[in-house]
Amino acid sequence: RAMAAHLVSRLLRRSLSCGSRRLASNGSNEGKHTNLSIEPENPKEEEMQPWQKWINYDSKYKAPDDELNRKRHYFYYVNAKGQLFRARMDIDSLEGEMKETRFKDRFFSNLMRNDGFKEYLPSYEFLSINLYDHYFCRYACSPIVYTDLVEGGSFLQYGSSLKTPFNVDWLTYCESTGALFHPVELPKSGCNLNGALSSSITESLVEGIESDYHGYTIEFQGRRVPIKSEKCVKP
Repeated sequence: RAMAAHLVSRLLRRSLSCGSRRLASNGSNEGKHTNLSIEPENPKEEEMQPWQKWINYDSKYKAPDDELNRKRHYFYYVNAKGQLFRARMDIDSLEGEMKETRFKDRFFSNLMRNDGFKEYLPSYEFLSINLYDHYFCRYACSPIVYTDLVEGGSFLQYGSSLKTPFNVDWLTYCESTGALFHPVELPKSGCNLNGALSSSITESLVEGIESDYHGYTIEFQGRRVPIKSEKCVKP
């Protein structure tokens, strides 16, 4: 029980530490985003998409933010509590939390790995596309953070109203961060990744967590199962 209390205490410290910083990165991205740059783009008229014909590419405003707006590239950050913030591409500041329900659910439903597009790597490993808008995402511990355990413990909730079935056998403990992770397949993009349990969910589960020489186990709904442990769990 003491080891279980240590587990949740560690997660709470990590969550508070991540949440208190204006803009944090996960370990692999730390400090790399400041080197990002953007080159002006002036597409040929015959190659323009319909939406591009409304943009004045000869405008005198040529700052990086102006060029990114013309490309409809926007940047977001997910903190350890699952809150979604509008961010600047290369500045450690946030412009406000996104709270609109439909936007958040659409954002997380469309989330995918930034494999095909490959811009702004390695800082922005995930991307959400809505029509012509490209939302590039970085995160504190995972771009998906479960904020509640609902329907009698059958589902994990994320975004505003999105849910994924909860299977206690799929939990993984990250030794380097103290976080618990659970896999999810995102509904629209089909992307599979590891979402992080918020500190509030972990706190509700900690009474059932025990440890011995073999590692951690958890009792949930009358079953006791081992918790997988990895040195570093990546989304």
